[in-house]
Amino acid sequence: MSKLPQDIIVDILSYLPVKSLVRFKCVCKPWQSLISDPRFVKLHLKRAIEGNNINRQRLLVAAEPLYSSVDFEAASDGDDINAVMELPYPSAASRTESFAFASIRGSCDGLVCIRNGGDVHDMFLWNPSTRESKKLPKPSSYVQKDGFLTGLGYDSTIDDYKLVIACLTTANGSHKIMAPEVFTLKTNSWRRIQGIHSGITLEGGAGVFWNGALYWLGKQETGADHDVNAIFSLDVAHEKFRGFVPLPNHFCTAVLSISGNCLCIFGKLHPDESYFEAWITSEYGVKTSWRRRFSIPFDRLYIDYFSTETCLTKKGVLMDHHGCPGTLQLYNPVEDATKLLRVKNDGDPIYDSAVYTESLVSLR
Repeated sequence: MSKLPQDIIVDILSYLPVKSLVRFKCVCKPWQSLISDPRFVKLHLKRAIEGNNINRQRLLVAAEPLYSSVDFEAASDGDDINAVMELPYPSAASRTESFAFASIRGSCDGLVCIRNGGDVHDMFLWNPSTRESKKLPKPSSYVQKDGFLTGLGYDSTIDDYKLVIACLTTANGSHKIMAPEVFTLKTNSWRRIQGIHSGITLEGGAGVFWNGALYWLGKQETGADHDVNAIFSLDVAHEKFRGFVPLPNHFCTAVLSISGNCLCIFGKLHPDESYFEAWITSEYGVKTSWRRRFSIPFDRLYIDYFSTETCLTKKGVLMDHHGCPGTLQLYNPVEDATKLLRVKNDGDPIYDSAVYTESLVSLR
């Protein structure tokens, strides 16, 4: 290997999984320096996300008694031994009884934001692949326990990661963005940003980062009997909310996700919620760019009130099966087959999960 040109060595290493690269840091000082180099970290991340690659994507499940990282492509291909990996608690997490209620508040480039227990102000960033974690300072404004949204994204113009947080509920009970704030990793501080237009209601929860923007589901007031269900976005670099794109009107519920380089919508259909559909787009804002991947009758899936759609796989869809604690389901629409995966869980059907990409991105 030492006889190979340096650029060939770099190219070979950039295609390897994070687990191997972390071990290779111990081979010699030159490799430790190379693998830790920010330029190599960016190249490795580029390899992980280019070409609609979903082989480096994992599902992080935050459930007692352990976190789990699920390689859903390995499971889909029958590699059950390597499909589920248990992860230790992040070092930045304060281990308390309320930690069972930890929720994932965003995912971007291998970093995830986690709310620790019931305290909304107790949050940290974590790279599950390298195990590095960082506790965040509290936002300057008070954030209510319920009814707030978040989103973790990357600003390529300044090469920095940003976390957006905003309270959704006003004193009179109406829902709108109130004093959104943004945290930047390099400055390790929060500051206020411009709010959203009136007449828009965003759903609380974690936004999805894709192509330089954060996306949430919500409603746009029209003055008619029914508001428009739509996708809203925030430009991470300019820190401004943009316009909305209506959802297909036959959806009664919807979930946003990412698959490779595509934005996905999973929806349950009107009028009787008897079908489940998955749609993807690679060009946001262009109505004709949405493509339906498949439509599945509900009786072919293990669906209950708590079930949520998570992500597309090469062969189908991965779903949380919350009604059966600690169970995930992989459905293959071509073979009309369902496979169940088990993760460690204390029996509580309410737990959180999010898709992340394996990366070497550092929090320093």
